Amino acid sequence: MNKNSTPIVSDLVLLGGGHANIQVLKMLTMNPIGGLRITLISDQTHSPYSGMIPGYLAGYYAYEDCHFDLRRICEELGQRFIKAKITGIDPLLKKIRLENRPEVSYDCASINVGIEPQSIENSSPEAALKLIPLKPISRFIEHWDRLIADLNAYQGSDMLQIAVVGAGASGVEISIILKMLIDQNQWNAEVSLIHRHEFLVSAKDHSTQRRLSITLKNMDINVFKNTQALKEQEKGLVLKDEQGRVQTKDFFRVLTATQAAAPQWFKHAGLPVNPDGFLKVTEKLLVENETALFAAGDCIHFSPSPLKKAGVYAVRQGMLLEHNIRAFFTGKSVLKTFHPKKNVLSLITIGERQALVHQDSASILRWMWPSLLWTVKDGIDRRFMKRFQARTFSRKPQQVDTLMPAPKTTLVPEDWESNTCGGCGSKLAASTLMLSLNKLDIPDDDAVLLGVKDGEDCALTRFSEHRLCLQSIDQFRSFISDPYLLGQIATQHALSDIYAMGGVAKTAQVGLTLRAANKKIHQEDIFQVMSGVLDILSNSGACLVGGHTGEGAELAIAIAVQGEVAPDQVLRKQLTQSGNSLILTKPIGTGVIFAANMRAQANGKLVDEALSSMLQSNKTAMEVLKCFDVSGCTDITGFGLLGHAFEMLGKNSEGTLGIKIDYKAIPVFDGIGELFAKGYYASIADKNYESLRSALSSEVINQKFPALFDPQTSGGLLFSVPTHQTEECLKTLHQQGVAQACVIGEVIDVHKIIIL
Repeated sequence: MNKNSTPIVSDLVLLGGGHANIQVLKMLTMNPIGGLRITLISDQTHSPYSGMIPGYLAGYYAYEDCHFDLRRICEELGQRFIKAKITGIDPLLKKIRLENRPEVSYDCASINVGIEPQSIENSSPEAALKLIPLKPISRFIEHWDRLIADLNAYQGSDMLQIAVVGAGASGVEISIILKMLIDQNQWNAEVSLIHRHEFLVSAKDHSTQRRLSITLKNMDINVFKNTQALKEQEKGLVLKDEQGRVQTKDFFRVLTATQAAAPQWFKHAGLPVNPDGFLKVTEKLLVENETALFAAGDCIHFSPSPLKKAGVYAVRQGMLLEHNIRAFFTGKSVLKTFHPKKNVLSLITIGERQALVHQDSASILRWMWPSLLWTVKDGIDRRFMKRFQARTFSRKPQQVDTLMPAPKTTLVPEDWESNTCGGCGSKLAASTLMLSLNKLDIPDDDAVLLGVKDGEDCALTRFSEHRLCLQSIDQFRSFISDPYLLGQIATQHALSDIYAMGGVAKTAQVGLTLRAANKKIHQEDIFQVMSGVLDILSNSGACLVGGHTGEGAELAIAIAVQGEVAPDQVLRKQLTQSGNSLILTKPIGTGVIFAANMRAQANGKLVDEALSSMLQSNKTAMEVLKCFDVSGCTDITGFGLLGHAFEMLGKNSEGTLGIKIDYKAIPVFDGIGELFAKGYYASIADKNYESLRSALSSEVINQKFPALFDPQTSGGLLFSVPTHQTEECLKTLHQQGVAQACVIGEVIDVHKIIIL
């Protein structure tokens, strides 16, 4: 999250976490422009560094070694990260369209997204399952891991046939690595390389062709030259040779490394593209006919002189792209011209830590030993990755300097006047608020007589005579840089109190504190946060009826919710029945995950898992509970699992019931044990423990049982049901999508807390 106090004036949005955009992100952060906010949008949390992927497939690198953890990088650099699939862009309105969420505005944008291979035609879904495209790399790795697992598990006598279609550098590398692994593990499989040309990799590089042909022959890789893959059918892959003869060969899997294809949304958005669909850019890396839209990497067609699809170009474009974007915002320098080298040097992996030089011109590196070439390549790649990966600490550091360099240039006008008032003096202007609210589609509700757009001092709602009204309010600082996501999670968190008492949410009011910014930025931020709020309210059947805005040091949100419940359906917190099973519906660990994330020490995938859990509504679980004899129910939030479980024992110290919890049965997010071991805890965790220490035995301490005291945001429900209903209750919860609900203990007839 951007913790800088400088007011926000303009938005730079980076579309895709490719090599060029990563460099722009880092350089603009280390030499910032005052008032500029940077947002990176990607549908993947981890972006692969293509130069190290062959080594990863061969087992030489760990996943984190060759991937940019975009979420962690953005957190460390104080910039925003939005995980979403890009579906289009409107350069005229400067809007980026995203799948299943509101569009995002920009002042300047840079496109550096992935590409896909041109797909082989397939005749059925079953046939399509055999096809594994090499691009995008993130998706290919998932298929690769499954392929390796299948090969390892195969016990049949028939030799599995695997085809690689396409003999560019990627196709040749994949063929060699796959055959190397087959030989090393003695799997019953063989590899065929199918390509439509006479040559391998390049028509001009005869030296590399000869050496690769020898390598493929020595490894017993079948090579089908001048052969075109036409179609994948149930009976196999249809091939056509240079004489025009057609044959069908059956393959266990077909890996496609064919000619690259551009994302379809380029064309649908009306952007200038070449006949193959790639973005046309000028020598300044500007999209043709655009002044605020840049692009780089494999997704572009460099109009001055078309380039090969090679990651090295994106790396070289990064520095110039950053200069030109800086020039766009500051106007203090002219845009530079990208001058690509005609012949790109690349190193092709040919086996056990060995590489060959591939270049269409002479190179002195051809005389180096393959093992030495690999060592050189490995060193270059590791140094590059180290520059753009978040720092990792083996232990929680006592202090980390999170301050970024002071900007040398700024977009903030000299006459900027910050809102330094408190109270109502910190409110945003009415026009700013209404312009944002008027863009939102707020559903009507028969129970709402006067609502958010009526301008009254209060919302006026109507309930029936036989319904009870439930009201609750929650407020917290932003813990995630995506404002839409913040709105969604904050709303789920607030509604959870209604569900924990068996109620139905009806209305909500929202209070927003926004960072200092100009009118345009405030409108965008309100729109993003409130779109998230409305998505959850609409899905919950609740209506937005009012709210409040103000300016402060950081983004914060407060949500007051009102609901109703029939008198005979109220779920109370206090336990009343000994012998019941204690059931928890969501895993524990969001507190420590985001404590580590604030220091950029939580793996992005772990944060994704936590966010996914936090977005799950407790409404589904509550509706299941109505069918069972529930005794005691609450939601797990800031006091932690044990703090809220303790509340279920009642306020009377002379109560007759207690709880027994099996610590190992508590569902937790994978990876939080490592975070606890490194010393990461949410700031309130120790206070949660101290508030309960007198009721616990001496061996129950925070360091030994940390999941008990970890505060949760939008956590699950904790409740008890009779033992004879436990199995059916869990079965129903699982069927309804509450997949991680499980028994964590039981209610006992002694007024004490026992942790096993």
